[in-house]
Amino acid sequence: MTVSSGWCPNQLRGSARRAAVANEEQLRERVLRLLRQEIDFLPHGSFREPDAEREILGHEASAGECEPAHDSPRDMPAHLARLCDAELLTAAEEVDLFRRMNYLKFRANSLRCRLDPRQVDEPSLVAAEQYLAQARQIRDRLVRANMRLVISIVKKFVTPQQSFDELLSEGSMSLLQAVEKFDFSRGFRFSTYAYRAVARNAFRKLTERQKEMARYVTGADESIFRSVCDEGRSPVDDRTRQRFRQWLAAYVHRLDRRERFIIRCRYALGAHRTPRTFQDLADKLGISKERVRQLEQRAVAKLRGMAAEAGVGDPAAVAGGS
Repeated sequence: MTVSSGWCPNQLRGSARRAAVANEEQLRERVLRLLRQEIDFLPHGSFREPDAEREILGHEASAGECEPAHDSPRDMPAHLARLCDAELLTAAEEVDLFRRMNYLKFRANSLRCRLDPRQVDEPSLVAAEQYLAQARQIRDRLVRANMRLVISIVKKFVTPQQSFDELLSEGSMSLLQAVEKFDFSRGFRFSTYAYRAVARNAFRKLTERQKEMARYVTGADESIFRSVCDEGRSPVDDRTRQRFRQWLAAYVHRLDRRERFIIRCRYALGAHRTPRTFQDLADKLGISKERVRQLEQRAVAKLRGMAAEAGVGDPAAVAGGS
């Protein structure tokens, strides 16, 4: 007597039905996940042209168009040097990459709008997912190509209270956001846009940390107001004065030792509880009152330059143009 070990037709049909149901459920979950996902892109007139896909996605940017990356600084740690290994992009390649990235997200969004979880169009779902995956690859390439810029910016904001690694992490997030928001059709380089975005965020983080660390004394603002007016400067409102003090606290560590001492004493920063007059500082430093005034003016000029370099305006102007 022969015993068969195979499945009967009913069992096979039941297994196939269960597999089909499981597959439909997986497709439905993928559709729902895609519908919940934010797809932000910058629209462009060329995206709706009849031959847009062939024109925009029909070629890959030539690797030969890339500018070679500069040699990494010799004193840079290996893990940071690797971040700078990516090739720099020419202006033409940069525009091509941003255009393709936004077009891919545009196409993914167009397909997503037609998806229905109750009746899944699998080819459209797969195509939308592939478009998004390609867009992420281009985004990552743009980020890697600009990491050297981020490193060069955040190094300028390092303080004993704000570590390089923390600033680099914040700067990388700012760069990622800049890549997502950059309008390639406006005709300027991405590095110009990214520099200001990263520098502004680094400055904001630094001032937030300084606000946490600095020990301001209640009532000191009024003393500063009187001191500034006594020196012949224009009065300023409380908000502007507070902003100026926060700005000073964020940058004062980059001055030389004597300039730091004068600025902190003049504006009651850190451990200095009350503002000091020019004569007080002259007696303390063993120099003339006029020399103290000159040193303060030189320090404020340096601070203005630092602010301009970081793209955060000229808060020093509230000091009355010293």
